[in-house]
Amino acid sequence: MESGRVERVDAAIIGAGWYGLVAARTYLRLQPETNILILDSDNSVGGVWSKDRLYPNLVAQVKLGHFNYSDTPMPPNGGNAKDPRVTGEMIHNYMHKYAQDHDLLRRIRFNTFVEKATQSASGWRLTLRDSDHVIEARKLLVATGVTSIPYLPPFAESLDDDASIPIIHSRDLGASFEALEDKAIEKVVVVGAAKSAYDAVYLLLKMGKQVTWVIRADGAGPLAILPFKVLNIWNTIAVASTRLMTHLSPSILNTHGPLYRLLQGNPAGRWCVGRFWDFLDYVSGVHAGYRDGDHVAMLKPEIDRQSVFWAHSGLGVVTLPDFWPTLHSSAVRVVRDEIQTITGRDVRLRHSGATLQADYAVMCTGWGDHFAMFDDRLRARIGLPTYGKGSDLYAVVDQPVEHSPLVDWAKYDAAADRVVDEKLPFLAAAPTLQQHTHTHTQSKPHDDDDDDEDDPLDPRRQKKWRLYRRAVPVEMAARGDRSLAVLGQIHTIQTPLLAEVQSLWAILYLLGEVEVPDASAMATEVALWNAWTRKRYLNQGQKFPYSLYDFLPYIDSIFGDLGLVSHRKSNMVAELLSPYKAEDFNGFVDEYLEKRNARRASDGKV
Repeated sequence: MESGRVERVDAAIIGAGWYGLVAARTYLRLQPETNILILDSDNSVGGVWSKDRLYPNLVAQVKLGHFNYSDTPMPPNGGNAKDPRVTGEMIHNYMHKYAQDHDLLRRIRFNTFVEKATQSASGWRLTLRDSDHVIEARKLLVATGVTSIPYLPPFAESLDDDASIPIIHSRDLGASFEALEDKAIEKVVVVGAAKSAYDAVYLLLKMGKQVTWVIRADGAGPLAILPFKVLNIWNTIAVASTRLMTHLSPSILNTHGPLYRLLQGNPAGRWCVGRFWDFLDYVSGVHAGYRDGDHVAMLKPEIDRQSVFWAHSGLGVVTLPDFWPTLHSSAVRVVRDEIQTITGRDVRLRHSGATLQADYAVMCTGWGDHFAMFDDRLRARIGLPTYGKGSDLYAVVDQPVEHSPLVDWAKYDAAADRVVDEKLPFLAAAPTLQQHTHTHTQSKPHDDDDDDEDDPLDPRRQKKWRLYRRAVPVEMAARGDRSLAVLGQIHTIQTPLLAEVQSLWAILYLLGEVEVPDASAMATEVALWNAWTRKRYLNQGQKFPYSLYDFLPYIDSIFGDLGLVSHRKSNMVAELLSPYKAEDFNGFVDEYLEKRNARRASDGKV
């Protein structure tokens, strides 16, 4: 392409991960003649599963059959059908082959970072980093996910590379694996308490390293981790993929019907639900060995009850049989503090003042602003949250998105809080966080005169996506602007399946084939979701559109919009107890196309 040239396409997709790939394929199935360009900052497909991010022992927290597209089974590990693991290499190879089989690779421009996105008279104008090329697209689909921009604490960003040990983000473990194999690297500091930190510590211990694991004392604390099998009988992800679980996990998308009334609509039912989660929490704690009298006790979630339900700090699933035995190793030391600075091999801790020795540091400190391509004014119009600066991305900050000329979000949010409390009393009062001395009553309105800056569940901290069906900007849709869809802003256990379902709905919206309600109805749906995810998943719900156990009700809502059948089991017992896999939804795009063709035929358009 010539220098400085403006390239015009029908649709641009930012991201070549689970959502970006299936969105491209779906768009081409609906409109085969569409000129589509996929832009990705990495050098291969996969997003978080791209080739450079892979390392040995990287395994997805799922079972084979629960992490693939509905019409494309994933081959088992090494051809062994009895091996339930889904490795990082399997996922990357699967996604690369999917892109190859559906002629998507030639449409992907790798090593291309979208620096800025602005609206133009014809759609969207994309400015690229380190390039004077410009992309103009009539439609834009943002499929960057939430793990594309690494976040490093301020001390790590300000260090002189020549004056300290190597410091990497967990995203770069794959690219740094060979360097870490150096025998001279004996001591490694790992920072953070997300699942990526657990995986990094496990990897380093298996490599024979000595690990000091630094976890902030004032953060959300260690995450809850479920065993791969409950009582060594039932696969955890399979159990979580049943419709019964959608009633044991109170969801704002699932507030009707006899099972809702039985389990969530009366005190006796809620008591039974509570005991179920108490049991699952107890089993998980025994499996982890929190009471074994060693450092693993410091990894116990800091919440007084049902940690695997609330998922306050996130939720993980053990997929490797020696995971917890390895973490119980004496070669790892857990420190509840934070790093102040690193000078040479000296790692100085902020609160204790202690100094550690290290040869390498791995920052498992989360992710930054993956919507920085939009300026504040445009973010407000789209309905994207604003992030803090410096050491706390999730600090209380002014949210320009709240000042919409079409929607009084404060009114809708207040109403949504009341509705969630009324329909889902199980969530009305959050548990006690052990790092804080008070119990958070979520239905209590915030007093602006109160100083709750340190309250992790302060509703003002929530990053609120004002996206209808988690994909469509409310204000833009209400004005008839169907040029943008935001994909992947929903965190659940079956990402590939959700990517397919959401992509179909969002693209049909862009093409004008899905009707959306008026601004008030969209605002109600969005506010209910935000209030629910904050109450349901606490700290995680504050940061992301979290929906771990709730993918089936979301599919129900999308399929309802499209006139498709989402209850796909053969009988009522199977519908309730049989785990849903992606293959259960195989053919749903074809089903929609058949309905579309029949509708067009009846209208005389075919």
